[in-house]
Amino acid sequence: MAMGAWPEKVNMCDPIINAAIFMDEIPNRIELLKLVEHALTFERMAGVPTGTIGKNDWYFREIEQIDPNSLIREVTMTGNERDLVDFIGTHMQDSLRDPVSRGQELPWWEFLVIKNTGTCSSAVVLRIEHVLADGLSLVKLFEQFLRREDGSPVGELIPKSMGNKFKKQKKNKLSMYCKVMPSLGKVLTLPSSKFDHDTSFSKSANKNMTYSGHRKAVVFKTIPLALIKDLKNAYGVTVNDVLFTSLSIAISSYNGNCSVTSKKGKKLQCRALMPIALPRSDDDNVTKSKALRNKWVFISADMGAGITDPVERLYHVHDVMNGLKNSPIAQVQYSVQESIPPKLPLSIGRQTVFDSFCRHSLIFSNVPGPTYPCLFANKLATGCQMFFNNLLPQVGILSYNERIFMNIILDPVAFPSSENLPIYFRNAILQLLSQSDIASKDNYGY
Repeated sequence: MAMGAWPEKVNMCDPIINAAIFMDEIPNRIELLKLVEHALTFERMAGVPTGTIGKNDWYFREIEQIDPNSLIREVTMTGNERDLVDFIGTHMQDSLRDPVSRGQELPWWEFLVIKNTGTCSSAVVLRIEHVLADGLSLVKLFEQFLRREDGSPVGELIPKSMGNKFKKQKKNKLSMYCKVMPSLGKVLTLPSSKFDHDTSFSKSANKNMTYSGHRKAVVFKTIPLALIKDLKNAYGVTVNDVLFTSLSIAISSYNGNCSVTSKKGKKLQCRALMPIALPRSDDDNVTKSKALRNKWVFISADMGAGITDPVERLYHVHDVMNGLKNSPIAQVQYSVQESIPPKLPLSIGRQTVFDSFCRHSLIFSNVPGPTYPCLFANKLATGCQMFFNNLLPQVGILSYNERIFMNIILDPVAFPSSENLPIYFRNAILQLLSQSDIASKDNYGY
């Protein structure tokens, strides 16, 4: 990622994760400086990627005598919640690499403090290049930043159930071995697989697509976690299954009754790429030189777009997800991307990344957070969002304090009327609720 993962013709932006924490008032600078100083104890947070383009010799070169104040940038705006999100959007691609625009050479991250003098929350945004860390690593980092309301540490935020699927695979080694070759075949043929069908939502993904530079964050109505958990229990699926299916139904509503959906029926293809983090050892999680890293892969998942009945689609998605969990495809994908691309010419490696992306319709990321209120820099966090500009529409989901925060970032020109997606998503959730056996059909305030 440091040397660029895309063909030059794509004109791709830098991969910057923008993790926004909303609060009623901005933190004291002294409290923020404590977090900066702690972050600088991690190798990747105190240096810059250095190496030769096209070679596997990259490392993090330490920057000496970093002033922690230089990693805090303060700005002011006035507006409502929509204005705040739009304001964050104007800063999402501010360069973290360019020493000229930043005034000096700095590590590729910063805290952007947004003081809102208007009618809603202010925000602190951790802006960090993806090359420094993946989503799971950032959760581990926020374990260091966050405190419970009484000031005590939050402890581990990653549910143990997330690692159970890999433990189950170790217990079924024979079964996994039998699935290695089929998984390898799927991994190697993904860049040449069929394109998703040309619906209103998917038509912008094609072999000629480029990054337009125009992106907008469409924020969904905050979802009560209790509602999704009750749906999960009612149908015997997972929280992720419910969210993924509801998004799939929302996309179908966005597409409407176009000729493609009518013609293809249940064979309609609409897929998402899902980032899957692989397990790390306990040593990796506590060693400052290893705690932040990128150990993840993209896995292709069918959204069941051609299935009209919501419950049938939910069970289709559940089967798809179970199939992925019960296969070694994530480990096979990781082995392939760690062994083959470094031996290929840079142009071929970049083209392979593009070929995999342009055949899919979106990216779907879902990261768990604390189920209780937390302090960030000694101020109560009222909400959060993960914003990330990508070539495809990027869905970012975070859970916090018994609520689910969700957005989709896309090109507003390529996706007209995209502001309707949250409405369609909510309708899908309520439709699954109405068809469930949950005794109370109250909508949980949603």
